[in-house]
Amino acid sequence: MVLFEIINSLSTEDYDTFKSYVRYKNKRSDTKNISLLKILRQSHLPKDIDITLYGKPSKNAYHALCKRLHDSLIDFIAHRSFETETTEEFEVLKLILAARILYEQDVIKPAQKTLQKAVLKATSNDLYSLLGEIYHTQIQYAHLHDQVNLELLMKAFYTNQNHHKHQENLNLAYAYIKNRITQTNNTVTEDVNQLLEDAFQKFNISIHESLTFKSLYQLLEITNTVARLENNYFDALPFFEHIYKEIYNKKAPSNKYLYYQIHLLYFMANAYFRNRQFETAREYLDQMKERMLLERGKYEFRFRESELLLRSLLLNYTGQATKAIHFLENHFSKTSKGNTTQNPDLILTLTICYTQQEEYKQALRILNKLKHSINWYIIKMGEDWVIKHDLLQLITHIELEHIDLVASLLKRFKRKYKHVIQHENRLQDFLKIVEVVYKHPEEVSGIRFRESIKSLFTTEDRAKEDLFMLSYFAWIVSKTNTKTLYQTTLDLL
Repeated sequence: MVLFEIINSLSTEDYDTFKSYVRYKNKRSDTKNISLLKILRQSHLPKDIDITLYGKPSKNAYHALCKRLHDSLIDFIAHRSFETETTEEFEVLKLILAARILYEQDVIKPAQKTLQKAVLKATSNDLYSLLGEIYHTQIQYAHLHDQVNLELLMKAFYTNQNHHKHQENLNLAYAYIKNRITQTNNTVTEDVNQLLEDAFQKFNISIHESLTFKSLYQLLEITNTVARLENNYFDALPFFEHIYKEIYNKKAPSNKYLYYQIHLLYFMANAYFRNRQFETAREYLDQMKERMLLERGKYEFRFRESELLLRSLLLNYTGQATKAIHFLENHFSKTSKGNTTQNPDLILTLTICYTQQEEYKQALRILNKLKHSINWYIIKMGEDWVIKHDLLQLITHIELEHIDLVASLLKRFKRKYKHVIQHENRLQDFLKIVEVVYKHPEEVSGIRFRESIKSLFTTEDRAKEDLFMLSYFAWIVSKTNTKTLYQTTLDLL
C-alpha cells in the first residue's frame, strides 16, 4: 500500500507535524483521517481497516478517505520541502524563478542581476542542469540588454551542454550497471573490472584530469556499488586508487564540495578496510572525521553513524573488540532515549562483535532490535545485508542449541536465496558445513571434518577472500582448534 509506505517513511518529527497539519485542515469533528493515520503508522497493516474505522464494511468510504489523506500528505511533503530545503540547488532554483517573474513584470535590471547571481552559485557547484535553465533564460531575454555578448553567452551554453551530457552519461552508466546486476538477482557473475570497463566504454566515459570533482565522485560511487554487490573490493581497489588520485590532483578548496569530500574519504576508508589494509583505512577515516568537523560540523550529524560503523569495524578487526562494543553500546543507549530509528548496519556490526566474543545471548538481544520484516530490510538494506543477518542468526541459534528453530531457519534460507547460493560457491560450502555442525556435532571433532575444513582455505590468493565471509568460516574453524572464535577470526585475516 503506497500510503502506508509513505507514512512510515516520515521521521517522528515530520509525522507529528503532519498529524497537526491534518487536524488543522479538518472542518468536521467526525473525520476519520487521524484514526486512519494512526493505523497506517503501525509496523504492520491490520486486516479490514474499513471495519476498524467505521464499525462495518465500508470499502468506498475507506478508499475515498485514503485518497484525501494521500493528497494531504503529498501537499504536506511538498510544503515541508520548501520550508526546510537549504541546498545550493534549491537556492539557485529560487533565483531562476524570481528572475523569470521579474522579467515577466518588465523589471529588467534586477532580473539580470538575479540571474548573474544564480550563474555564480550554479557554476561553483557544478549544477549543469540548472545552468542550462539559466542560460536559456539569459538568451531568451538577451535582446533587452545591449551590453550582453550573445555569441559568448551561446558559447557558455554549449560548453555547459557538454558538461551536462557527461554528467548524464555517468548517470546512465550507473543505471546500466545496476540493471545488469538486478538481472542476475543482485549478484555480480562477471569480473568486476570488465563490468566497469564495459559501462565506461558504452557511455564514452574516461578517467582524466579534465573531469570535475563532482564527476569523479560519481565515478567512485559507481565503482563502490559494483565492489559492494560483488563483495570484491580486491579487484576494484585499482579503480578506487586511480580515481582518487585524479580527485586529489584537483586540489579543491578545503570547504568546497565538502559533502562529496567526506563521502569520498568514506569510500576510500571502506575499500582499504575490505582489503584488510587497516592502517591505511584508519588514515582515511581520520581525514573523514576532520572534514566532518569543518564549517561548524555542518555534516557531522549526516555522517556520524557511517564514521562510527567503520571505526567500530576497524577496532573489532584489529584486536580491540571491547572498545568497539563500548562505542556501539554507548551510541545505542543515547539513541534509545529518543524516538530515533536505530541504524540496522550498526545493529548488525554489534551482533558480529558479540558473536565473535562468543556472547551469544547478547548477540541475540541485539539482533532482536531489528523489528521490521525481512522484505522491508531487503528493500532498505539490500539482499546481501539480509543474507549476512540470516547467517548470524543461524550461528546464534546453533550456539544456543535452538535446534528446531535452526532447522526451520536453514530450510527458509535455502529456499529464499536459492538464486544466490547457485552462484556463490563459498556460501554453498558454508551451508553444507553448518548442517554437519548442528545435525552431527559429534563429527566436528573428527580428523575427517578437520581435513575438509583445511581444504576450504587453499585458495591461491587469500587476499581476495571477502573479509566478512572469512569471518563466518572462522566460526567453523574455531570448532576444530583450541583457540577462541575471536582469535581464530583474526588469524584467518
